[in-house]
Amino acid sequence: MRLKHHARTQLAITLIRRGMRTSLVGRISGLRPAMLRELHHEIHGCKPLPGQLPSTGSLLGSARRQANASVFAGLYRAFGGAAVQRSIDIEALLTGHRIYLEQMARLAASGTLGPSLDINHGWVIARDLTTGLVLFRTCERCTIPYVAWAYSHRVVDCPICALKVSRPSRDGADRPPHDEAVHSPPAGNHEDHITTTDP
Repeated sequence: MRLKHHARTQLAITLIRRGMRTSLVGRISGLRPAMLRELHHEIHGCKPLPGQLPSTGSLLGSARRQANASVFAGLYRAFGGAAVQRSIDIEALLTGHRIYLEQMARLAASGTLGPSLDINHGWVIARDLTTGLVLFRTCERCTIPYVAWAYSHRVVDCPICALKVSRPSRDGADRPPHDEAVHSPPAGNHEDHITTTDP
């Protein structure tokens, strides 16, 4: 029991250091909120900030953001395999996100994909892959794999093809093509299926 608790505490420390919200860390580790708040204060020197997680629609709300999310999701699946569509693989999530940030750092100068997704954004994508709200697809035109929102109403669903036909704004803002209508996902609870490794 002590070893199991130690492993969960170490996992919680890793997740908090990576910037994950304590509410998510609690779901994954099973540790009490009071302990997680104390760990957060010791690691970051402040109390955890409240707030809601982003919606799937906002993370995939434009071709640029969808392409950004596709880079992370592709790396996540590369480390977790097809099983990530059934349950969240925490180790694959952490590794995939670390490699994703390294790739985004190389693209930062171009601003091609906009701001990087943080670990909480990655969690939302990983979660919604298990519920079917986010789907892996491969474009028939450019053959590039990408992720799409199950309720997307775009004429061009592939973000790479959509970016090719879109016109960048003068100030470099994230202006989606005219066919990128985005609607909020239907309300409902998400059940998280989490895969962790205990000694």
